[in-house]
Amino acid sequence: MQRSKKIIVASHCVLNQNAVVAEEARSPGVMKSAVDWANEQGYGIVQLPCPEFTFLGPERPPMTVEEYDTPEFHAHNRNILLPFVEQLKVYQDHGYTIAGGLGISGSPSCDPGKGVFMQDFLALAAEKGVHIDFFWQIPNTEDGLFDPADAKSVYGPVATSERQ
Repeated sequence: MQRSKKIIVASHCVLNQNAVVAEEARSPGVMKSAVDWANEQGYGIVQLPCPEFTFLGPERPPMTVEEYDTPEFHAHNRNILLPFVEQLKVYQDHGYTIAGGLGISGSPSCDPGKGVFMQDFLALAAEKGVHIDFFWQIPNTEDGLFDPADAKSVYGPVATSERQ
């Protein structure tokens, strides 16, 4: 079977809800609706690391965007993101399409519009010449059911000005 050469970048917890703050988990393991959709589209998935898990561990308390918006967390994010951005650059340089990203609506780190980690990711990607221009999102609902036909599951285009 021939590869699609199409990739999406996914927040860690799309594929591993065990990394999520316990009371915020939206499924027991993977976000099946999102994984099934990616498979149907022929997308390979590059799973980003979980910045909150690697920064504060599995028993961390829920925190806000403002609490994560610190020089230490930004430095941590850049450190753990660099190998992934470099990998995406290799894919891109060899003719693969990075179709977009899949974030977590409402997450202080991985919300495509306001998450600290996601903003650091987009800034580093832009700095390294990796083009990621569109985001979908796991909706901020109890079950987190992903449906790209539902506006709650689509963040949309990512403007360059938001990458600062």
